[in-house]
Amino acid sequence: MLESVAWAAFVMGLVSACSLPLGALTSRFWTPDDRAMAVLMAFGGGALLAALTIDLVGSALDSGHFNTLAVGAVLGGVLFVLLNQVVNDYGGFLRKVSTTVYHLRRKEHQHLRRIAGQIRRAGFLSDLSRRDYKALAPSVRAVDLPQGSVIYQAGDPADALYIVASGIVELHDPRNPSARPERLAVHEAFGWLSCVTGAPTSDAAGAVSRVSLWLVPKAAVDALVLNSPEFTQRVHRLLRSPETLSYLVARQGMAEADAQRWLDRAAQTLLACGRIPAAVPVERRRGAFRDRLARIRRFPLIHGLPPEDQERFMDTLIHKVYRRGEHFFHQGEPASRMFFIEEGRVTLIDPGARHREPRFLGADDAFGSHSLITGARHTMTAVATEDTAVWELRRQDLDPLVRASPSLALRLMAFVRDGEAADYLRERQHFSPDKAERWCRMAQRELAGRSPLPAAAALDAELRHNAGAPLAIFLGITLDGIPESLVIGASMLNAQVSISLIVGLFLSNYPEALSSSVGMRQQGISFSRVLLMWTALMVITGAGAAAGSQFFVGAGYHAFALIEGLAAGAMLTMIAETMLPEAYFKGGSVVGLSTLAGFLVAIWSKTLE
Repeated sequence: MLESVAWAAFVMGLVSACSLPLGALTSRFWTPDDRAMAVLMAFGGGALLAALTIDLVGSALDSGHFNTLAVGAVLGGVLFVLLNQVVNDYGGFLRKVSTTVYHLRRKEHQHLRRIAGQIRRAGFLSDLSRRDYKALAPSVRAVDLPQGSVIYQAGDPADALYIVASGIVELHDPRNPSARPERLAVHEAFGWLSCVTGAPTSDAAGAVSRVSLWLVPKAAVDALVLNSPEFTQRVHRLLRSPETLSYLVARQGMAEADAQRWLDRAAQTLLACGRIPAAVPVERRRGAFRDRLARIRRFPLIHGLPPEDQERFMDTLIHKVYRRGEHFFHQGEPASRMFFIEEGRVTLIDPGARHREPRFLGADDAFGSHSLITGARHTMTAVATEDTAVWELRRQDLDPLVRASPSLALRLMAFVRDGEAADYLRERQHFSPDKAERWCRMAQRELAGRSPLPAAAALDAELRHNAGAPLAIFLGITLDGIPESLVIGASMLNAQVSISLIVGLFLSNYPEALSSSVGMRQQGISFSRVLLMWTALMVITGAGAAAGSQFFVGAGYHAFALIEGLAAGAMLTMIAETMLPEAYFKGGSVVGLSTLAGFLVAIWSKTLE
């Protein structure tokens, strides 16, 4: 008798969950648009809500065990929330759009709270009002850099100030190479004097160890100056301080009288207009670059651009002089800029391949472009073999150019679409074909939306970091399916399982599997692996139903009501946290009627019993 009940429960579990691999199979041939997915998700959620109401809650009420049911429901809901959060933190959030959005939103809130704590300890920005901290926090970006990374170089535009969150940062004064570098530790700020005065950075900042930084954009500081009287007064006092005068004279090379005149003018402009003029302009030499634009080699993307786009391009370039023996970049460093040689000589060396001949570049040559566009790591080391004047294009300046220039965006799209980028990633960066193709798909999508290009180095690090994500995703979808097996197994203890319950579970499982399968495929998980996950979960659901029917044999009515409540609470929480938010996120107002339709179909199936 018990064996027949277990087999019946196993079969019912398989029937209710067979729509899981069916949904995965569907994703192989059809990727529904957001509206279609919303209809399916809401329909399935409504059907499951009806099944829970009729077959679990209703039966417990009829037997007079509401209190026990309520306790079980609360326990089931709390258990689902806690386990769901643990699974999401290890990568399981990738299984659905809704869980991904919620997870990232929660991380963003944690991020903002940490920012506020760090800023309060950061010298120049300490002891601001709560309102000012809240105004700054959304603009602040977290940046993680490996040991040896260049944070900025001398002569760069001062477009941010930095706060050390962890690790050690070293500041070098290029005007005095023999001077001992200054070391900064946790909670210390740097780059703020350049940021406030608008002068180019006067030192070079590098990561002595692996570091995490908070980057406060200059635009955010300028906005705070404009909108906060308290902060304006603080900046005014800074402009009147001897420290700022000494900085302009010693680090920016201004004569003391010129520096004092600028400080007086800056203080007056600040109080009158809420802004500060730049103390020292960034060296760009736009005219000289324009004169030789047609002769630039090894970077054809700029040739033939409309004149206004060429002007925008030249506006972003920074002109610098590298002394003989100075390095432009080292092999293995993340690419942050490319170079156009005005005059001088540059040697490209591959330290790992002694048989490979060095490459020599001269005036009008460009280098570092492929690494810059793909955001990969440099494959060679570049050194100035004589004093060399160059123009630099930073990667952080490339993204605004793409947004402002449709012509440049189209050229970059062709570079990606025609296979040149994929060839570079495979041959020089040693990416697998799948990984290179994935970067190209991401790049084309971002370019089509005029969004920042993805960084191949970051993608590579992310894939290594999330190597365990498929297992976490599997645990996440298993977590979503556990309540089903509990319901079926418990229902088989004292009666035949209800048709409406099986229908509700079947209808809810199909869009759940389809939506999650599409999301997992987009994360780079192979179709065969996705199908295996869902098929395994179908078997697990059947086995769980069989085990539940045996484990609770002889349990009293209160225990039965507790199990029903536990399953109902977990499933209702799952519907509220994942299915309906997913549907509304994708389809908006279509959710209401679709949920109602699913609810009515499940109730109608009850009339067939």
